[in-house]
Amino acid sequence: MALTIDVHRYLQSIDDDAYRALHAASAAPVFYDWRFLSAAEHSPLLPVEKVFYLCAHDGDALVGFLPAYLQRVAAIDPLGLLERTTGVRDGGSDLGLFSHIMHCWDSTVPALADRPDARTALLRAFKQLARDGGARHAGLLSVQAPDLLEQARGNGFSGRHLVDRYDVDLRRFASFEQFVQELPGDGRCEMNRQLRKFEASDATATVIAPPFDEVLERLTELCFRTTARNGTPQYFPPAPLARFVRRCGALVRLVVVECEGELVGGIICFEQGDRILLWSAGVVYDRSSFSPYTLCFASAYRYAFARGLKRLEGGRLNERIKRRLGLLPTPLYSLIARDLLPTALDARAGLPAAPAVDPARRASH
Repeated sequence: MALTIDVHRYLQSIDDDAYRALHAASAAPVFYDWRFLSAAEHSPLLPVEKVFYLCAHDGDALVGFLPAYLQRVAAIDPLGLLERTTGVRDGGSDLGLFSHIMHCWDSTVPALADRPDARTALLRAFKQLARDGGARHAGLLSVQAPDLLEQARGNGFSGRHLVDRYDVDLRRFASFEQFVQELPGDGRCEMNRQLRKFEASDATATVIAPPFDEVLERLTELCFRTTARNGTPQYFPPAPLARFVRRCGALVRLVVVECEGELVGGIICFEQGDRILLWSAGVVYDRSSFSPYTLCFASAYRYAFARGLKRLEGGRLNERIKRRLGLLPTPLYSLIARDLLPTALDARAGLPAAPAVDPARRASH
């Protein structure tokens, strides 16, 4: 049968069993878990104009998938990564169709391994959807997979290095103690120094699974204050972030460091299969004798070794500290199709209203 592309406006209109089977078969990262997608739809962390889900079917079988978020270019890139690396910037009221959200650091196009045609069809439909919606640019952010990079470049997307992600393969170490011993010299000394300070204090460090009680709201407020200090207060709004995390449910683990009953550090993490992903951190440095950030990482490492996990992903940015803590860079790329609209429809002259899109629009390929 011919491959068809359906465009949905709501995740609930997609068969969740079929989607979960595709997610597992495609080995897509946690950012494509049904619960994460539902959280992104119902509690967006950055302003979104519209949400779309492109589904590739072969007959009744779901063989590929691509989420898409219509956003103002000014909203998509609060970290400034896209503008610095590609020159894509807001011209006044420019729209862009982006997949996945900026808070994801491993974007892909989930598809069955033997269906590269599904990826091609989805990428082409993605660009057309961007044009139909009045978007000047269409893009995937934080792409790692070489095969997707090559395939997208062959379909009109330009690839540029965006940023690095920092990870560590834990299988090389028998224990947390061995891991610490094999850290870079400055990292080993600093880790041991902070652990001694922590152990001499009355502070506690725990890893919590749901339910989280009120500690989640305390941590999301701390994450917000931390990002605000770094100049991006809009990146993790505390109330939407708490709702987002609760929708992710059993995917989430919270690393929590408390000193005399006060939360001084924490990280919102995701656990998927054999890996843990450290996603959003919040710290305050003037309430303890030790570094809460280092202790959060130490707690996450200990948890990972105790659980027999094989990999820890530490997110983007903060290169110097993350290398010192034993993580190594993995390059991530943006894939951008630029200037999709005719010159006459330049955003600075006023974009037309985005056309209505049916809850399930079907196109054959």
